[in-house]
Amino acid sequence: MVQLLEQKRAALIELCDRFGVSRLDVFGSALRDDFQPAQSDLDLLVEFRPMDPYELTDAYFGLLGEIRILLGLEIDLVVAGAVKNRFIAADIERTKQEFYAA
Repeated sequence: MVQLLEQKRAALIELCDRFGVSRLDVFGSALRDDFQPAQSDLDLLVEFRPMDPYELTDAYFGLLGEIRILLGLEIDLVVAGAVKNRFIAADIERTKQEFYAA
């Protein structure tokens, strides 16, 4: 999966810039060799630049929709800090791989 992201890097960076992303990480099954795009979604962790809540909502859903169209995959877009389960948050933190940082 990381290969597909690399192939679309320029377009993904443009989306990150347009929607105010400060950091985008990949985590979960997309980083494993057994990733199956037809059976699994792509897990992304996003941090946005500071913005008001209405802008943040628009940025989140705009980014999510555009990435789904660009990659042709189901996307789980998780906002950094939104995961409250400490075990899941620790697993994300342990396995994430940076894709973009402003």
